[in-house]
Amino acid sequence: MALTVVGNVAAVTQLIEQATGLIRKIIRAVETARQNTLECERLARRVSTVHWVLSSLRDDPEMVPPLAELNNTLQEAHQLVLNCQKRSIADGFFGARRHADSFRDVNARIMFDINVLSLRLLTCTVNHTAAVPTTATVPPPASPQTHMVSSISDHYPRTFTWAEIAVATSNFAHELGRGGSPKVYKGRLHGGPEVAVKVMDKQGRHGLEDAFVPELVIVFRLRHSHILHLVGWCADEDDRMFVYEHMCNGTLRDRLQRAGGGSSSSAATAPWMTRVAVLLGASRAIHYLHCGAQPVVIHRNVSSSNILLDMNWTPRLSGFGAAVYQAAGEERGGQVVEEVVGTPGYIDPEYNRTKRVSTGSDVYSFGVVMLEALTGEDPATQQVDSWLLAIRNGKLEDVLDRRPSLDRRLPQMEALQIVADTAVRCLSRMDRPAMSKVVANLEEALQMIRSHEPMSMARWSLIRRRTSEK
Repeated sequence: MALTVVGNVAAVTQLIEQATGLIRKIIRAVETARQNTLECERLARRVSTVHWVLSSLRDDPEMVPPLAELNNTLQEAHQLVLNCQKRSIADGFFGARRHADSFRDVNARIMFDINVLSLRLLTCTVNHTAAVPTTATVPPPASPQTHMVSSISDHYPRTFTWAEIAVATSNFAHELGRGGSPKVYKGRLHGGPEVAVKVMDKQGRHGLEDAFVPELVIVFRLRHSHILHLVGWCADEDDRMFVYEHMCNGTLRDRLQRAGGGSSSSAATAPWMTRVAVLLGASRAIHYLHCGAQPVVIHRNVSSSNILLDMNWTPRLSGFGAAVYQAAGEERGGQVVEEVVGTPGYIDPEYNRTKRVSTGSDVYSFGVVMLEALTGEDPATQQVDSWLLAIRNGKLEDVLDRRPSLDRRLPQMEALQIVADTAVRCLSRMDRPAMSKVVANLEEALQMIRSHEPMSMARWSLIRRRTSEK
């Protein structure tokens, strides 16, 4: 048995070296491809993302089968690119559709192979950490009946079986929200806290892994007080589920909506300080994605529906199903994506037009969220332009939500003007502020509301100038 393990460990190292070599060959061959250059370049971008997975792999016998499969796919991809170096113009013209289909197929298979590797890597990481607990973040090992702990935020994500989740959710009895896909169910861990279980649609093995693993890989690494905490996940046979902490006050969007109970909810009529505090917490989460996470994460679906509120109205950013890592070297112009995703009304028009996404795309979306918090209206109603015009013309009060009280003797209006001016900058086509600037402005606005002291004209002019800076 020991000899078998040693042989497998050596095989892992050899397979990683082989995959790395093939990636280099593919990238070099793409530079001299004469035909199907667009497909070749897309393939090169895809294989370049494989490096971080390979560098994270440990010598584990479980990695041998998926690594071998990945190498077979990379070998086929390399041959495809080599063919594009030799192909004649006539062959390239008449066989364009067939060759494009071949590239799409090999790209999809590379992504699937990487997803399988990533899932095994995370599972092995959790199992290894559970076997050797640390004093800070990992709970001690326990039996299936007692492993579920009472505190969520200080513990490492772990794997669940379908049976454990079925028990926790009373056989998926209580669906949260208005329904949709994927469905989310409320549950309670054994002797512990409430959780929200996100059940992924079964859309074929490849489609399921393509939707499940990228989100898992990203959220697994995130640690921030304003980002929804991943409790664990289930990858049991064909079932794929996420287990997140449950946020009892729902979404910011639900709290702001006038329909149903929204108009009379405590969030809708809460002091302006509450709304600004929620915006500040959410902005800090996005700032962490752009500046604190490694690699940098672009959320791609920032909206009020993805800002959840706990019992103290503390916000948590969620909805990482569309998130991507920022590609190296593409920080300024943005990176090309295969499809534009996001929530209507919040999508950056430049991203929608060019299919190039960047951290600035998240800044735009958050600017829409800020306007929504100020007006209490749904941005999908196409009123954003009229809101921006009113703010630019110094008529913010004309568009402010009337449900929270506004005392003009206190510096609330000045604070809300800072929020509005910052939102305008976020929605500008050029020179959007970095999230660090957005955070600083919201901190200033919240401090102003809390101080109950009017500002001097000099101080007000300084802040107005700062909101117009990048």
